[in-house]
Formats: sequence, C-alpha cells, structure tokens
Amino acid sequence: MNTPFHMPELRVLRQFSVVATSTSLRQAAERLNMSQPPLSVAMRNLEAHIGARLFERTAAGIVLTDAGKVLEREATALLSHANRAIELTRATAAGLAGEIRVAFITSAMVSFLPDVLATFSERYPEVRLRLVEAVSVEVADLLSTGKADIGFLSPPVNFSTPMDCQTVHADRLVAILPAKHPLASRKSIPLSALAQERFVSFSADRVPAFSQRIVGACLEVGFQPRIVQEAAHIFTIQSLVAGNFGVALVPGSAAGNHRGLARVPIAGKSRLLDITIDIAYLASHASTSSLNFIEHCIAQAGSGLARALSSR
Repeated sequence: MNTPFHMPELRVLRQFSVVATSTSLRQAAERLNMSQPPLSVAMRNLEAHIGARLFERTAAGIVLTDAGKVLEREATALLSHANRAIELTRATAAGLAGEIRVAFITSAMVSFLPDVLATFSERYPEVRLRLVEAVSVEVADLLSTGKADIGFLSPPVNFSTPMDCQTVHADRLVAILPAKHPLASRKSIPLSALAQERFVSFSADRVPAFSQRIVGACLEVGFQPRIVQEAAHIFTIQSLVAGNFGVALVPGSAAGNHRGLARVPIAGKSRLLDITIDIAYLASHASTSSLNFIEHCIAQAGSGLARALSSR
C-alpha cells in the first residue's frame, strides 16, 4: 500500500516541474538556484512516495516516463491554482479582491448609488458586490444579523447591534401627482394644498420612518392625511399614483420621470420633509475591501452632501 504524500508538496512539485522542462538535473538545479545532490534526492524521494518512475536518464538527458508526463500535466495545473490562491489571498487581505454584501433601499439605488458602484467596480474589478434590495428596517436587520456587510438606509431605524453610521446623501420629500391633476403644472405647492386629497403612502409597518414623517408633516400644517393605499417601494407608489389612486410624498431624487406623473416640490421649511440616506456598517468587523468601499462612498458623497445639508 502506498504511503500518503506528506512532503512539502508544493515545493517539491515546483522542483519537479522545473526538472521536467530541463535537459538535465544540473540545468534544473541551476534554474532553481540550488545544488544538484539535494535536487536528486528530492526527485528520488518523490518517485518513492508516488511509487512510480518519473524519469528515464538517457544519453540525451532526462526524459519523462508516461507517469512523469501525467504528473507534469497535473502539477502544472495544481501549481497554477496554488499561485492563483495565494494571489487572491494577498489581494483580499489588501482589499483588492473578495466579496461585499451590500443591502440598500430603493431610493439609494435611484439617487446616488449607481455612480458609486460603477466607479468602485472600475477601481476594484476583483471585488464582487452582492446587492440586496430591502426597506430600511430590513437593511438594519440584515446588518445586525451579519447577513450584510454594508447597508444604505434612511434613519431613524433601530439596530439590535450598534452600528457605525454616516450620512452620504441628503434629500427632501416632494409631491407626485397624476399628470392631469389640477396642481400638476405648479412650480411648487404648500403641503396644505393636498389636505383634501387621497394619499398613497409608505407602509407604516415596513417603512415606518417615511410613513411617520409624512403623517407628521401633514399634521404640522393642520390636516390628517387620508391614506387609501400603502406600499413599501417607491416604484409601486408611483404606479399607484399614475393610476389615480391618490397623491404621494416621495424622496425628490427618486421621483424621476414616470409616465402619467407630475413631480411638484413642497414649499415651506418643514424639517420633517428633509431626509437623508446613511451608510451603516460594523467597523470592528469590516474587511479591508468593505472599508475601501465605505471610504470610496463617503468620498463620492463629498462636497455635494455638504452643500445639500448646509442649504437646509
């Protein structure tokens, strides 16, 4: 019964690979920058452990046996894989490779996240971004349970595990109305102008931060919004408004062109209409690649965020 191969395999296989492509052991030893006797011993030990002759020594030099040709082919593949594994390990340690699980709310993807993802992927092509869309409370849960490395959400939210958070995007809620609504052509409207309207709003259970802001802002100007439909995602709300189910308040940067809709800013200084998107993460558990992504995202937010916050 053959004994298991317990020698320093990769070193010996590298030596064998050089011998297999040399005309003699002397030449192979020179290429390996070692003396010939230890190389000869290593090859004999390799043959002994495998239980097969790998070389024939002829007048023209060393020639691989059929068994040696098989080992050369397999060793070449194995060494290539080993080198790749080492390269990926080093790249991952340096933050140049690996995987980052990113959970995000829809408005983040509509507003600023696409540019961040594109420029990060261009800079770090070996880092895989695994994206998961969710609402803010779900993003918080994914982070708290370790199922996401980085999250983009709209505060306030509760974390079961304390997180590091930083604002990366500032926005304001605007009204979206059916295109033929009497107020659709206005440059801006006071929120009180919607007092008699039916509202399509964010789900109080799944998107409580937005839901509470909208109700609070309406109460602030003297009316209770008549909510007839709720949804968790902006695109659903937009479709419902376009279908004349009511009006809605949504983040301005996410209220893009949508067939059958009009986007109208809300006049006034209500702070309840001001919203932000935060990047959330657990710094003590973040990989180097995650920290690179966080740094990149904050840098991308840059002066534009500062201007948006200062203008409030």
